[in-house]
Amino acid sequence: MKNPTVDHEDRRLRRKTAAFRLKHDIGKAVRWSAPEEREGDLEDLRMRLQRDLLSRPNGGGARRDVLEIFLEWKREEGPLFHGDDPDLEALERAMAKVAGLAPRLASPSGPSGSLTFKESSSSPSSLSSSEANSSLSSLSESQLVALDEACLEASRACTAFYRRVALDDGPETIRSIGDRR
Repeated sequence: MKNPTVDHEDRRLRRKTAAFRLKHDIGKAVRWSAPEEREGDLEDLRMRLQRDLLSRPNGGGARRDVLEIFLEWKREEGPLFHGDDPDLEALERAMAKVAGLAPRLASPSGPSGSLTFKESSSSPSSLSSSEANSSLSSLSESQLVALDEACLEASRACTAFYRRVALDDGPETIRSIGDRR
């Protein structure tokens, strides 16, 4: 017979690990090289966003596109959490904004495999390169600022989510030292 306390501890540790992974892999990545104050030069801002959000094959400096990492996390770890979690909803909104703009960071002459993030009622999210390819034009100043703001929102949502999960789920173990089996 399984011990329900151990199952509860395993689930709690799994949730904390998933929340930390989100904070690290997404929250940190979207702001990896961001300075304290936004760059004054638009080309510097565009280059930083491109480096942080896009993979090397897509013209950036990251190992993988941040949208791809987010969708992977959502597929693998998302089921551990309620769909109506306010921090995850805030993250979802921010990542939708990032998805709408980030693929346009790549130069039109660059790779055509840019990723986008699509929401639909039938599937939580999917990747599409065809839509990104149709609008690989340069971003305006307001769009670059909006993308940077969305990255900041995503980072803050990840951190808030992690902190809440780490606190709400309690300590790592609940068994007393003498009760280990």
